[in-house]
Amino acid sequence: MNYIQKIKRLYKLSETENYGFSNEEMIALEKQLEVKLPVKFKEYYQELGKEENLNYVYNRLLKPDDEIEFSDDDFLVFYEENQNVVIWGIKKEDLVKDNPPVYGNYDTIEKSDWEIETQTTEDFFLMMAIYNGTFGGLQYNGNFIGEIDAEMVKKVQEKWILVPEISRDNQKIYTDDFYDVISLSFDKNNNCTAAFIGTSDQERFDSILDVIDIDWSYLSYDDDEEYYEDEENED
Repeated sequence: MNYIQKIKRLYKLSETENYGFSNEEMIALEKQLEVKLPVKFKEYYQELGKEENLNYVYNRLLKPDDEIEFSDDDFLVFYEENQNVVIWGIKKEDLVKDNPPVYGNYDTIEKSDWEIETQTTEDFFLMMAIYNGTFGGLQYNGNFIGEIDAEMVKKVQEKWILVPEISRDNQKIYTDDFYDVISLSFDKNNNCTAAFIGTSDQERFDSILDVIDIDWSYLSYDDDEEYYEDEENED
């Protein structure tokens, strides 16, 4: 299963429907930028680039018509953080690669350097699909900021599979074959300090809540009055 199929499964998108920009739009972008764009970059834009929940609910994919451009230091900027604090891009010299690494510029007071975010373009798009999904892109989502018991973390690690290519020491992504995702944050002492969850399937969502039994900071159920009415009726 490739990264496009993983994203489509997670978001319950049709395998046959197209959610992207046209080939003509991508050719026009190449002419405007005077470069040939990487294979995986164009693939994502042409297959999934217009899908609203995936690309524009939280962090934002830049559109090919008038938003994608080179930075002053020759990075092709194509993605921005929801408050525009962070931007992501590909080195101009790496555009000749089919699946180049993606860098983030976090523009702090201390430094304004580009740091490698993912080793490949497809890993970046998969990572952002998960990130955006747990922050509202997926129908069922939730988050908790605070310490999570080590036993609950162990249960997650036993029931879900780590996605190593987009996980780090301080942020680990788990999934059940991309029908759902769990992202756990860790401090320097390996204590779990936050959880972010998402899926398009309500039963799977409830199963996650059964395993991570905490007072969630936010659940998509919080916006669903009917859910709480049903809960009260059951009681």
